[in-house]
Amino acid sequence: MIYAHIGDDTLIIKPEDNSSAEAFTELLKKGDITVAMHDYGGFEKVGSLGASLPTNDERITTEPGDVILYQGNQITIYYDTNTWSFTRLGKVQGLTPEQIRKALGDGDPSVVFSLNKAPVGESAAGVFDYDTRTVLLNSGYTMPILGLGTYALDHDTCVNSVMALLENGGRLIDTAYMYGNEEAVGEGVRRGMEEYGIAREEIFVITKIYPTQFDDPETAIDMALEKLDIGYIDMMLLHHPGKGDVKAYQAMERYAREGKIRSLGLSNWYREELTEFLPQVSIMPALVQNEIHPYYQEQDVVPFIQEKGVVVQCWYPLGGRGYTAELLGDETITEIAQAHGVSSAQVILRWDLQRGIVVIPGSSNPEHIRENLDLFGFELTDDEMERIAALDRGEKHDWY
Repeated sequence: MIYAHIGDDTLIIKPEDNSSAEAFTELLKKGDITVAMHDYGGFEKVGSLGASLPTNDERITTEPGDVILYQGNQITIYYDTNTWSFTRLGKVQGLTPEQIRKALGDGDPSVVFSLNKAPVGESAAGVFDYDTRTVLLNSGYTMPILGLGTYALDHDTCVNSVMALLENGGRLIDTAYMYGNEEAVGEGVRRGMEEYGIAREEIFVITKIYPTQFDDPETAIDMALEKLDIGYIDMMLLHHPGKGDVKAYQAMERYAREGKIRSLGLSNWYREELTEFLPQVSIMPALVQNEIHPYYQEQDVVPFIQEKGVVVQCWYPLGGRGYTAELLGDETITEIAQAHGVSSAQVILRWDLQRGIVVIPGSSNPEHIRENLDLFGFELTDDEMERIAALDRGEKHDWY
């Protein structure tokens, strides 16, 4: 979809299937376009696009909501009818003619055309809200900033862990095809909704498709929807780069346009991979999920991603299996934990949050799950943040 942002209103535009709309989408991949529009004829708002697009003119009678290319370099949004030779770029979705007219207003609107539902730089996208414990994604949806990772949890353990998270106020759950527990996550979500009276909209579920599924992504996405059985997927990621990853992401884009997936993202993508990948897709990822912990901090990668308006999320925040004990016992971290009267795990997770990184620690222990959610009663000082930053060894604990 293409989004036209006018003040506090957003028009959702379904692109036409022609070369003009494709060229417009390619232009928007380079960044949002702001168009100063004015009223013309009592039936449209029109403005200069600042670029020329290929035309596919035909004589048509417009309808309210039609987005039209005129003379290759003028873009118009119609709130009434007119008959002329035009190129249709798309159609505003889900609004009545009265609502379209109201959004466009009586004056000369400044319209931001974007591939992001909430354009970065004009909203709080990417900024953590500690009051609600959420972050606004560039897709326009909000996501909790802390939750539960379910890697290596068997079915029953996974169901119980998900329910423990929901019972204690957590709302973010991360799973994947390769974890083999999407069905368990779905069961835990459905049971938690019923037992604790939680609305589906409050819960945010992330899953991933694996490179072995990239050759038939539609089947992979349908399988995930069926296994989870929770109506829609809040976010789907590509698990890591692989042959056919662009094709797989483009399939996810189609499902996102249909509302079956709400936000898209990537896992295990770094500077080089992102630089090559992003120009090939239409929808900017809302999130990149990578290994991050005090011994592997990605001090160059994290800001590179965040500067694009993309949220960073860390897996293995506590070091990963076989490394957790050493990390939790690190002298610097234990000293800081003692100073605040909290655990070493809480210090590490709070350090991530203060870097603007979403945390999804894995656990099957209800007490630990509860503790991992209790991160808002203390704050690390600048000195403590710097002391933890000094622990970086560049020590990666998994091959991704």
